[in-house]
Amino acid sequence: MTDPKDNLMDALLREHARNEEQRERAIAAIEAAIDANQNRQDHGGNVRWLPRVAAAVLFLSVVGIAGLAIYEKLQPAPPVIADHRLDAKEQAMVDEVSPVAMAAQLEIRAAEDSAVDMLLSEKEEVSGNSVARSQALVKNAVEAAPEEMAELEAAQIAPEPGNEALREAPQEAPLSPMPVLERDGSRRLRFAAPAPSPVDPAGGAALSKKAEGFSEKTRAGIGFGGFAAGSALPVDRERYGRITEQGWISATKNPLSTFSIDVDTASYTNLRRILTEGGVVQPDAVRIEEMINYFDYDYPQPENQPFAVQTDLMECPWNSNHHLVRIGIQGKDMPKAQRPVSNLVFLIDVSGSMSADNKLPLLRQSLLTLLEELDARDKVSIVVYAGAEGLALEPTQVTEEGREKVRLVLDKLNAGGSTNGGAGIKLAYKIASEQFIEGGVNRVILASDGDFNVGVTGEGELVELVKKNAKSKVFLSVLGFGGGNLNDAMMESITNDGNGNYYYIDSEREGRKVFLQNMTGTLVTIAKDVKIQVDFNPAKVQAYRLIGYSNRRLRDEDFNNDKVDAGDIGAGHSVTALYEVVPHGVDSPEVGQVTPSEYTALDEAPRPERVSPNWLTVRLRHKKPEGEKSELQKFPLVGEPVALSEAPGDFKFAAGVALFGMKLRGSEYIGDADWLLVEQLIKDDGGNDPHGYREELRKLVKLAKQRDE
Repeated sequence: MTDPKDNLMDALLREHARNEEQRERAIAAIEAAIDANQNRQDHGGNVRWLPRVAAAVLFLSVVGIAGLAIYEKLQPAPPVIADHRLDAKEQAMVDEVSPVAMAAQLEIRAAEDSAVDMLLSEKEEVSGNSVARSQALVKNAVEAAPEEMAELEAAQIAPEPGNEALREAPQEAPLSPMPVLERDGSRRLRFAAPAPSPVDPAGGAALSKKAEGFSEKTRAGIGFGGFAAGSALPVDRERYGRITEQGWISATKNPLSTFSIDVDTASYTNLRRILTEGGVVQPDAVRIEEMINYFDYDYPQPENQPFAVQTDLMECPWNSNHHLVRIGIQGKDMPKAQRPVSNLVFLIDVSGSMSADNKLPLLRQSLLTLLEELDARDKVSIVVYAGAEGLALEPTQVTEEGREKVRLVLDKLNAGGSTNGGAGIKLAYKIASEQFIEGGVNRVILASDGDFNVGVTGEGELVELVKKNAKSKVFLSVLGFGGGNLNDAMMESITNDGNGNYYYIDSEREGRKVFLQNMTGTLVTIAKDVKIQVDFNPAKVQAYRLIGYSNRRLRDEDFNNDKVDAGDIGAGHSVTALYEVVPHGVDSPEVGQVTPSEYTALDEAPRPERVSPNWLTVRLRHKKPEGEKSELQKFPLVGEPVALSEAPGDFKFAAGVALFGMKLRGSEYIGDADWLLVEQLIKDDGGNDPHGYREELRKLVKLAKQRDE
């Protein structure tokens, strides 16, 4: 009798060979389209090539999705969360199959990414109709191969003799898409749990009970390099928006620097997760301003304004010839008792990608923390989305009875299906608008890993969808969860342009920070569309560079344009921005000397700022939460820079966090600054750290230092 494992191996290789020629033709079509486009550009052509590239992308997607659908069908049966120690024959099979299958998937992804990048560069997107056609083509492709499907379904790996837990498990549940071996050569493989259907919550409980049959020895090896703990998806599927560090800018030629404030903290907590799990930090995952703004600083509370502004100047720690400017903004705090009435819509992703322990279960716990802080004045609605969106809980007052209803709905949520995020967003905003409370908190709280793959999926389309709904005066909070397939770029983009803020929840402790300790800041917006414009005095500053805020920069003319969106400040939030500046007259090889124009002497009179003692002037614009016209404030920076040894501990700490971020990014602007300098800047100075967040940072820096040595 033929060994079913051999059948599996043969079927995999036949499937790879059958699709290889199709993949090569699709890739060749894209390459031809690129060449044709280049020729047209060289001769002043247009973008008529786009339909071909779109078709090629669609074809690749069909082949890829169909291949994955077939591959899932052939997966071995064991459906429980456990490790399975392979015998020699199984290991040989995996060693041979894994590179073949992984290479096929990577080939598809690379071609798709290249084509999509071309489309996005021309600001063109494949229409929604293409998605529907691709789904139909996939269905036809699967139905057109009944013999192959039957053969693949028959190729099942039998459980090892004596492993009754595997033998008793339901046979219809698939394993994770691709097993991956540990880098250190371990023979353990992690099998991921099947995703229970959202409409069959009993499935998850039954599965957990089956898993209890595994021995502690078997469980001990869960989690390994390449996968986040509890995840079934490769880390290389995480997506981050491109970040380009701002270089040196001449204060003479360009004295104005304009950007939107950012109170998001997602980057820091996501980096904490990556470093703690031993993952590799992608430079584009490091948003330095979000790292700095994760921490509280000793800024004065405002009196008659929604926020106060403080400016400081000290010696730059990593270049003693330069100065470091700090702009600190402190939002007015609000006691919980003064919090306005809330109209909250929880928009929860219950797709199959949310099945891991650090996703839906952690999401549920975080929202339950928030629920305990609400009262009978508030109302909560719950919208869920997977392949389709649905209203899981109608608007409900948070009385004791209502609180129990919310708990019951959250407890019954289970992950399964694809991710139609766009449809869920539309429904959530619709409900929030219908329940709108004048003068209250009206907010959609989107909780997801951002892996939208059905319906409106393009980043541009989703951003436009959120921007359109933001005009309804409903604010947005986005909560990111999990790893492996985290679409950080998507979630950050929709909050940047949608009156929103973005948090990444990596633990129950972080959930408590966001929804318990910082509850009013998370929910209550005290100022929106907050913009900063720094006007540098060329008589004092030769050149400057803004540290962080790379994807928050605005055109100078946007500062006075009230139609241009910017960031929002919540009650009690603090925002910190740092500039490294080169003082006038310093011979800086990093910046270089600019020869003055021979026409400068023809000026009839010196400009007033050339004789001003100010280093710079900070201009701020903001709108009231429900207003449409901005207000302007100005804050000059005067005085000499403080020596590093005499600088406030808070200022040095912020500089240390910035240097930590630049070290993680491999920045070219920090010279030979080492990890010891980072540790010195963030050392414990006896400051206020009631929750231990600064101490935790010091441990993360030690961890990063050890891995870098």
